[in-house]
Amino acid sequence: MEVTMSDLNKSKQQLIQELKALRRQVDQLKATRIVFSAQHQLFKTYGTIMQTASGSLMLRALLQDILHVAGRLTKAEESSLFLLNTDGVVTESILARGATLPRYKKQIIGQVLDQGLAGWVSRHREVGLIKDTIDDDRWLTLPDQPYQVRSVLAVPILRGKRLLGIITLMHSQAGHFGSKSARLMEMTAESMALILENAQLHSQQQQLGQQSPQKYPVLSPTNKLTESSDNFSSLGIYIIYSKGNFLYVNPKMAEIFGYSFGELISRQSLLQVVAEDKRKFVDERITNCLQGQGKNLYFTFPGQCKDGSRINVEIYGSRTKLYGKLVIIGALRRLNHLSG
Repeated sequence: MEVTMSDLNKSKQQLIQELKALRRQVDQLKATRIVFSAQHQLFKTYGTIMQTASGSLMLRALLQDILHVAGRLTKAEESSLFLLNTDGVVTESILARGATLPRYKKQIIGQVLDQGLAGWVSRHREVGLIKDTIDDDRWLTLPDQPYQVRSVLAVPILRGKRLLGIITLMHSQAGHFGSKSARLMEMTAESMALILENAQLHSQQQQLGQQSPQKYPVLSPTNKLTESSDNFSSLGIYIIYSKGNFLYVNPKMAEIFGYSFGELISRQSLLQVVAEDKRKFVDERITNCLQGQGKNLYFTFPGQCKDGSRINVEIYGSRTKLYGKLVIIGALRRLNHLSG
């Protein structure tokens, strides 16, 4: 069979395209791993904060942790965060300049939301990326600003159509933030929104004196799964989608069922660690949650360990969107051994 130069060139071009596609997949996997690590840290810290603080102190501690995670993801030098209520009014805030007199602080927030990048993000409900503040009139340089800013990334924290908050990340070097930083923050912002929404609802319930421990079981501090920080460290954390397929699990979840982390991931679905006679029941509960028949999961089921033994497992979770896909984020824990 005769091989022409065009055939060779075509094969080479195909190889180049396949290599580029593989590199994109590797980059996506790296980004996903980074984001999941950040999300796990957020949920873990949330559980601790909810046990040790309440009201405005709890919200401010959460805002500080969210900024800390965002700063690590993007290597930002300075950052600020506005928390908004349903009317779009800022109820809590952390400014990059630090402690500020209340009257002056209110003035700064008003100016930024009226003329600055945070205001642009609030109006457009999308990420605002400024590669160089000198060339972008969306950036507002405030009087007596104690830091230099050349590159900015502002991210809306959205829960559905509602704007819960705005994070503004800053750096003194032009071009520091780019599409990669923006994508990482967009992916992480979905978990931030879930945490902030639950925290705000919990704070409101505290003010009304109407605690509801089972309304938001995935994050509720009154749920017996998270009564102490020791218990939190024993939880298997997961993110699943259709048919219970794993999008993320932590190593503790693998340990609960007697698997190594790699072995559990290869099982692909949560249903594979459910006792066979209860898989239909668990599958129906997951499907109903994902299809909108209740926002939360909370039940027990017999789990099937690697060695064939059965354990009683308590699971809870909450439906949300991740990368535009409906998922359930939550945790489970081992209760006790069952016979068999």
